[in-house]
Amino acid sequence: MDDYNYKLHPSSMEKHQDITMGRVKYFINSGDWNKVNIHSALWKKEASGNGVVDLTSWSAPNLDRPTFAHAVSQNFNVSQVGDEFGPSWSTHWFKVRVTIPQDFHGEKVEFIFDPNCEAMVWTLTGSPMRGITGGDGVTQRIDYLLTDSAVAGEVHEFYVETACNGLKGNAIGSQINPPKEDRYFTLVKAAIAVKRQEAWQLMYDTRIIVDMAIFLGNNNARGLSALHTANQIVNIFDHENPDETIAQARKVSKAFLEQESSSATHQITTIGNCHIDTAWMWTYDETRRKVARSFATQLNLLERYPDYKFTASQAQQFEWLEHDYPDLFARVQDAVKTGRFVIIGGTWIEMDCNLPNGESLVRQFIFGQRYFAEKFGVRTKVFWLPDTFGYSSQIPQIVRQSGAKYFFTQKLSWNTLNKFPHTSFDWYGLDGSSIIAHMAPALTYNGVATVAEVGGSVKNHRDITSSNSSLYLYGYGDGGGGPNEVMIESLARMANTDGLPKIKHRDPVEFYDELEQVSGSLPKWSGELYFEFHRGTYTSMGKNKKLNRQTENLLHSTELFATLASASVNNSGYSYPRNELIEAWKVTLTNQFHDVIPGCSIQDVYKDTDILYTNLIHTINDIRQNAVSSLLGDSTSSGKFESAQESSTDDRENIMSAFDYQIPTLKSSSRNSGEESLFAMNALAWPRDEVVQVPGLNSGHSKVVQVLNKRSSLSTRGFSDVAKPEPVPVVLASNIGELSISKIESSNASEYKPTQVYSSNGNFVLENTNIRATFDARGRLVSMIDLKSARELIPEGQSGNNFVIYPDVPLLWDAWDVEIYHLEKSRNCQCTSIEIADQGPFVSSLCIDIKVSEISKIRQWVSLSSTSSTLEFSCEADWHESHKILKVEFSWDIKSEFASFETQFGFIRRPTHRSTSWDLAKFEVCAHKYVDFSEFGYGVAMFNDSKYGHSVCDNTMTISLLRSPKSPNPVCDMGFHSFRFGVHPHSSSFPDTRVIKEASNFSAPLEIILAESSAIGTQSFVNQNLGSSPFTIKNGESIILDTIKYAELPLQANKDIVISSYDPTHVPDSARSSIRAINASDISENLSTRNNCIVLRLFEAVGGRSNIEFSTTLNVKSVFRCDALENINYEYIKSQSSNSYSIQVKPFEIVTLLLELN
Repeated sequence: MDDYNYKLHPSSMEKHQDITMGRVKYFINSGDWNKVNIHSALWKKEASGNGVVDLTSWSAPNLDRPTFAHAVSQNFNVSQVGDEFGPSWSTHWFKVRVTIPQDFHGEKVEFIFDPNCEAMVWTLTGSPMRGITGGDGVTQRIDYLLTDSAVAGEVHEFYVETACNGLKGNAIGSQINPPKEDRYFTLVKAAIAVKRQEAWQLMYDTRIIVDMAIFLGNNNARGLSALHTANQIVNIFDHENPDETIAQARKVSKAFLEQESSSATHQITTIGNCHIDTAWMWTYDETRRKVARSFATQLNLLERYPDYKFTASQAQQFEWLEHDYPDLFARVQDAVKTGRFVIIGGTWIEMDCNLPNGESLVRQFIFGQRYFAEKFGVRTKVFWLPDTFGYSSQIPQIVRQSGAKYFFTQKLSWNTLNKFPHTSFDWYGLDGSSIIAHMAPALTYNGVATVAEVGGSVKNHRDITSSNSSLYLYGYGDGGGGPNEVMIESLARMANTDGLPKIKHRDPVEFYDELEQVSGSLPKWSGELYFEFHRGTYTSMGKNKKLNRQTENLLHSTELFATLASASVNNSGYSYPRNELIEAWKVTLTNQFHDVIPGCSIQDVYKDTDILYTNLIHTINDIRQNAVSSLLGDSTSSGKFESAQESSTDDRENIMSAFDYQIPTLKSSSRNSGEESLFAMNALAWPRDEVVQVPGLNSGHSKVVQVLNKRSSLSTRGFSDVAKPEPVPVVLASNIGELSISKIESSNASEYKPTQVYSSNGNFVLENTNIRATFDARGRLVSMIDLKSARELIPEGQSGNNFVIYPDVPLLWDAWDVEIYHLEKSRNCQCTSIEIADQGPFVSSLCIDIKVSEISKIRQWVSLSSTSSTLEFSCEADWHESHKILKVEFSWDIKSEFASFETQFGFIRRPTHRSTSWDLAKFEVCAHKYVDFSEFGYGVAMFNDSKYGHSVCDNTMTISLLRSPKSPNPVCDMGFHSFRFGVHPHSSSFPDTRVIKEASNFSAPLEIILAESSAIGTQSFVNQNLGSSPFTIKNGESIILDTIKYAELPLQANKDIVISSYDPTHVPDSARSSIRAINASDISENLSTRNNCIVLRLFEAVGGRSNIEFSTTLNVKSVFRCDALENINYEYIKSQSSNSYSIQVKPFEIVTLLLELN
């Protein structure tokens, strides 16, 4: 018998290592040599075509995403490989019938299906089994195991649902290009096949060995040994005799990989994950299917690999799964019980941490932790946020108060100017709270299980002397998918082999618990984690950001008034709308996802959010009006609101304000309506005096003190929240009580000196008793004098109200980035007209028209009221630019090296100079309602109603107003906008609580309602309280009572997770006499059910300590201190002498109180 086996000869590899390296790479890589390398042996056999794989299909109409039940009830037509399906985002269902050929008998058979797009395999009974990712990229996943032991002639039937989009959407070319809407996908393959299992194992072995040779290099003995071993394998393998030579080659590969690493080597905790963007290059609706595809795939892998573990965050995605795929959700619940599907994160979604307000961040944890506790019996200790664009300095405190103490992220590794100095560290927040943070030194949260990534966990670890361990995340992400077999097999080979760190699949909590044991040696980082990248996300999609701000304000006031109505003894049967508010919050929180509110998603996402916000504003406003009508009524008198609100949304100009229309009017249910009275709603925790515009009010009403002239709007609707086409009455709302609804009484208007506006020497002057502002003919603020201190605020030769255009062409990420070089080139916009719009006595204003370009313009009304020290700028923009950014700039005669920027529950200081690279990196930063620029004893604050991108450099304050990127949304920010900003000088240093309160007033102006007298009950809450708040805080000038709501109800399942806890170490010694611990026996039924409990959230706003005295007129039994999740810590003891509760508050501390009502 002839011997065709090759004889092996000595190798001279050491003399030509580069050539050998090329050889072994070609052996494992797919390409030109697939007929002779390892790829030639991967498949034993394959079959396709009629009689083996028979296909029929049905295409869903109108881009619908039908349910399984609906789809399989349709008429299916014969289909075959080569058919095209589309367009983009459409759905097509295949019924597959596989008949096992004779020569496949006894084999392990895979179904191979490549639709060039995403897909899901379903059983005939409607169970989703595995996700498919078609196409020829590295993310390809096109196999589905039919049977471990096939029977000839056996028939397998199932369905495949295809979605006409790739893993990362439908962009062509760059992944952030706008999606191609008419994309069609060809069914490339539908076959069955049998793997040569040992060939796959050899490929996994050899890939790791080759990668080790590359990573360790020829100067490392283990690296050279890896190259030698790989070369041996290539020599042994014979594609003409695969089975025998593969068995021989595996002996060599195993001998190399089984050489164990030392006990002192770096320890890696690894876990599979699939970071799924809740929306980005696809919409929410497609994400719902991505979650199912990804989780089905991972459950399949968990069954096949006993050591494998997988983790996922974002409660919203699990709730979608629960609603859409209950069978799959139940399987996830089962996997969670085994400890191998790890729930993590604790938030509703992986939110942006720059733009949402503080209460929104707290609600993220309330909704996330409660959902995971309710559905999975888990309260996660890890705040999981691998991909977002900066981290607020109040995150550590919020995390600590939300049942977590660990933090994972990765994004700071993307910094462009300064490398973040730590890997594992203690992160200290604004109030001094700390959490243990870790950033995986592999520099990715979407690892693909390569030697380079694993080795990078040591190479890039910046704190390895403190902790010789790290966390490694792997799996395809953003568009979902997660790990595949290759990754799991690769990590199994790297887990304990000489030359690499030791690797073990574990719950990340185990890693963090060990890290906590050495926390004393970890470095410390204090303050915000500023992300030196993606600064354009503070500005992109301005309408979306404005709607978020308005929704947050509306939810705040609605919860307040609903709480007061429910707690009122005269509530006329009103019940707190708990479920409606929960659903409203869920939508709001989902829209704060870290690719949605930053403005960097595709156009279809914002079409969806426009509709969601529009419906949300109407819904919340209805809830609030019901609460207000209850507060105004009693058992004998009641009414119902009527208002001329629009019910539809224009695609180009969505609803921009809850009160964009006519004044809401409470109509009496009786025929005798009586006189109409005006009421002001003040949802803020301090009294206010404001001049308020009331569109739709009869100009002859007795409370009208002025009628503003009509304003010509740039909007195609003919009006906006800052411009009405008819005269607008103005009322003086004075002495409006905090947290109340106050009747506007006849006031002594003569107490207020009239405002003036006049022209002088070619300039225009606005003046009241506080300030005099002078504008030149070019619309620039050339003088601003504080009349009380006789101080000129504009430096000689400089000005404010300068609208400036900068080129905005970033290096990489269009909608995300504003690069530092944009500041090197600018041009001023031109004023085309300026005229007097309103001439006092309570409001005086100028109208300024500004030409941005031939296609874009701004109309601005600059106003000064008789009651305010704030110069208000109300603007409309008709914006049609490309790759430009619009800013407004003000120069001040102020000298300070720092400015103060509002953040959630406080403020942070940032430099006004560019002395170091760390300072320079902050050329564009995020702020909420105010930025303050103060020297000792004097300062200027700038307020806004919806803008977040700011800078203060030297003496110039800048607000970024609009951008015009073209990817991934080609119409980003195009069209109409309205926004407001204000200038507020103050004769004080900062921090100053008066400035902070004025900023809140500016962002949420008083709102006026009209009520018929017969709709107002004599025993109503409003009449009984006469505009006073039921809550009083003494000795708390810097304390802001922010949120008032009803308590969350107890969990229905897993009730043992919600426990009361008393930690005396968190209580100052001086306060222990005013508190007491709570035992289980102290918990009343009322407190246990939380049916009649109110929650207050307050915070210290300026960085000082307070010992406040809190009291309330509500019928309160007990007052408790809680964490953010409303778990009781301890009870406050009521002082009998002062009839109040003594509460100590530390600098920037967030305090949650629970009031048990009788």
